[in-house]
Amino acid sequence: MKSKAPFFMVLLAASLWGTTGTAQTFLNNSHPISVGATRLAVGGLFLFAAALAFKKFSFQRLSKRHVIFAAFCMACYQPFFFSAVSMTGVAIGTVVGIGSAPIMAGAIDWLILRRAKSIHWWAATILSIVGCLMLFVNSEDVVVDPLGILFALGAGLSFCRLYFAE
Repeated sequence: MKSKAPFFMVLLAASLWGTTGTAQTFLNNSHPISVGATRLAVGGLFLFAAALAFKKFSFQRLSKRHVIFAAFCMACYQPFFFSAVSMTGVAIGTVVGIGSAPIMAGAIDWLILRRAKSIHWWAATILSIVGCLMLFVNSEDVVVDPLGILFALGAGLSFCRLYFAE
């Protein structure tokens, strides 16, 4: 790639994607499902328009089964994530939701597809779990909603859609 535009587009997308939990906290009386639905609609339309504009979109190369399953998982992610953020707060909901995704993907890969994991994956997984557990052990009085944690784990699991689509 000779142009730096793709790098800046990824950086912009990551900035917008990474602030949705915080943005939800500033929306008074907004339901997590409405925030997620709006995010899907705006993001999906923008990505579709960008793909058409860059002539990088072809209906012939799409597997209908994979597209439907990916859309289902993306739709599940939205209420799981935004409900988790609503119940547990931005920090815990985001860390558990996004932090659990690589762990679950690796575990699915190891348990279902029987692919061995490297020592680096095991070390990173253990550190990630310890880091998440440290969220619950602090000197301040923090109440964590177990249902919110389950929603965050559901959001993380919805990232594993590629393994389930095989």
